[in-house]
Amino acid sequence: MTTTEAGPTGIGRILNSPIAAFAPFIIMSLFSSPSNFLYAAGLAALTAVVVVVGNWQLNHIPAGQLDWAALILFGLMLIVGLADDGAHDWLSENANLMSDITVMVITAGGMAIGRPFALMYARLSPGFAFAWEQDREGFRAWGVRACQIMSLFWLVAFAVQLVCQLLTQFGGASYHTALWDWIIPLVAFVLVMIETRRYTEKMRSEGASFGQSAASS
Repeated sequence: MTTTEAGPTGIGRILNSPIAAFAPFIIMSLFSSPSNFLYAAGLAALTAVVVVVGNWQLNHIPAGQLDWAALILFGLMLIVGLADDGAHDWLSENANLMSDITVMVITAGGMAIGRPFALMYARLSPGFAFAWEQDREGFRAWGVRACQIMSLFWLVAFAVQLVCQLLTQFGGASYHTALWDWIIPLVAFVLVMIETRRYTEKMRSEGASFGQSAASS
């Protein structure tokens, strides 16, 4: 499947989404541990490759900022972890933190300069792209603001994951429970995925009020 006039469809639509872009970071954040760090790093790197290659082949779009960060970060983690035992030991303890901090810095940085990561995905929609170029009735200002809000959802989710990771890694034994290790982070990620889908539909509806089906895909 390829990007049609109506935008990506099927698997292409899944790959061309914030959820796919964050998937490698979610994998590393949730599944890396001292006993399976290399497996988690390998899976995260492989997922990043699949997203990049899939988007290039199916949607004819290049890798975005999150894609490049995932490829570089997890690729280097895997290589260094395999080549150096000392580095492997350190990474096995801190890979989760590195992943969470990296994705939060990228997300917050994009928001700070007015280029939220979600804007890239929105502009790949033909309707949104057309309205963006025309900038009818302040469409660009609305688009940036809407994408800032969507980016904020993910920033909060990874902040929750980072707090849980810090507590389980450096807090007392009372934090070494399924609640902090799995339940709270999983709930945060599931909620942000649901909210992303809901808010995307809201963007489509609001975009139509600019005289175009601007946010349709």
